[in-house]
Amino acid sequence: MNIDGENLVRLDQWKNQKREGNFSDYLKVLSFNDLINESDSLMDQLKRSEEVEDLFSKTRVMMNEFTLRLEKESRHLADSVKDLKKSIEDKLH
Repeated sequence: MNIDGENLVRLDQWKNQKREGNFSDYLKVLSFNDLINESDSLMDQLKRSEEVEDLFSKTRVMMNEFTLRLEKESRHLADSVKDLKKSIEDKLH
């Protein structure tokens, strides 16, 4: 064990990364229509929830999936989603 803590990872960071990875894997197997339905559900949760940190994390992961899929179809649409994602992240920080 390193006394300086350089090799240590905070447990909450590890949990968040694991949760985001699992959610990302889930989104990858959805059809595009199901992905849109999932995003609608997430938007509804955002509108009525007090706990936004986890939901914003899911939103970031979902937008990454949209971007990956759209890059194959339309670079312009993918760039628009990236801009929207950056705008959301800027508002969070």
